[in-house]
Amino acid sequence: MDKKIKTKEIVVVAMVAAVIGVIFTLLDYAYMPMSAVLGQIFMEITFGVYMLSPALPMYLVRKPGVAIFGALVAAGVNLLLGSPYGIQLILAGVLEALGIEFGYLVGGKYQGNIMNMIIGGILGGLFVFGRDVIFFGTLGNGVPIVIGILTVRLFSATVVAIILVKLITAALKKTGVLKGFACVK
Repeated sequence: MDKKIKTKEIVVVAMVAAVIGVIFTLLDYAYMPMSAVLGQIFMEITFGVYMLSPALPMYLVRKPGVAIFGALVAAGVNLLLGSPYGIQLILAGVLEALGIEFGYLVGGKYQGNIMNMIIGGILGGLFVFGRDVIFFGTLGNGVPIVIGILTVRLFSATVVAIILVKLITAALKKTGVLKGFACVK
């Protein structure tokens, strides 16, 4: 496999990640009010959506560094559009991307298989959970809540993210923009 990233791949990933950054901004403003109504554990189901910024680019291109690039572009757009979460969203994106990068490295050498996606999703979810423990005191919520949060987050990071990645990839394939990409081969 050629690990050199092509210009077309960079452009497509940047465009996809920018759109994801816009979606994140919309979700950011809905997240807190919805969390107040629906509860923190239920809102963790949205975590899979936030995994899109590293997971979708990596699935499309399947080369080292693509998940980090996608996460940083999405976070940059999200910040420029006024996300209330500031620098924490960059940290979360990089941590999610590191999980995805590692999942693709060890789960089948960048094949884009289900094992890549599951390992990456679980690790991305765990890495961001670690950030939440350090910065937000998540463990102070009590064991049942923490177990609930982690369970729902890991479910969302794998199942929701995989479904969204597959659906978006299928839609992009129909446009022809992914011609020559690893996900089409």
